[in-house]
Amino acid sequence: MATLTIFKGSFVNSLRGQVHGNLKKYYCDEAWAGAIGIASQREMLTNIELKGSLDLALPEAGDLKDTENAVRLHKALPQLTPLQARDPRLWVRLAHVEFWEYMRRRWPVERYAADGESKVVGRILERYFVPQSQSRALLRNGAARLWWTAKLSHDLDRDNPYELTHVLLSTLDITQQILERGLGRAPDVVMGFLEFLRRHKSEMLTGGDANRARIRGLAKFLNLHGGVCILDCLNRSQIIALLEQEFARSNAPDQAEEPAETK
Repeated sequence: MATLTIFKGSFVNSLRGQVHGNLKKYYCDEAWAGAIGIASQREMLTNIELKGSLDLALPEAGDLKDTENAVRLHKALPQLTPLQARDPRLWVRLAHVEFWEYMRRRWPVERYAADGESKVVGRILERYFVPQSQSRALLRNGAARLWWTAKLSHDLDRDNPYELTHVLLSTLDITQQILERGLGRAPDVVMGFLEFLRRHKSEMLTGGDANRARIRGLAKFLNLHGGVCILDCLNRSQIIALLEQEFARSNAPDQAEEPAETK
């Protein structure tokens, strides 16, 4: 039985603290962190069983492979619990070793070089590490975001359990607006929002500033509504109904003011 290897916490802390000194290595196409020091001081085996390969599809021009890779990783780690999936040691290891080639294609540090060294270091800490234990930080890590987006949108009641994963990862804006807000902590809110977007895909999922503004507006609406009632108490159907009502209201043509009656 193949099981997962993770970094030790002390090694993660050392690696994080040496980002400035290792900066040039983050521009290299060959993984290097898995060869630092003595293996017994660097990493440890877990009892987390692997059900498949950890190989990821490499991003191509026009196809980031986000959905495909989220599904692959979720299927490979079906027994991973949410508690285990919050462990930075796991995601830092995958980002620096098994997923290095993917990370170099998906989140190349060269993209930020023109903005200065501090910008590059910041992006490395964000994408290759998990600087905080908050859900937002996990969704910024290049490896963790794949598993978590699949986990939070996986629905066994559908013919395709990953149908809503496709919706969630159709644009980065949807992922950010739904999961990086407080909404991401309420599973029925996430599922309801994604199902609403699926039903309105021709109006919401075709890109463009207008659609992004609609999605942001609806996410803001739900957040504000959460200040009036507890969203966790609402089921998916009620979330969808709220969104349908707000969508209809925001798209209704302005009613012309009726002329005053003449006496």
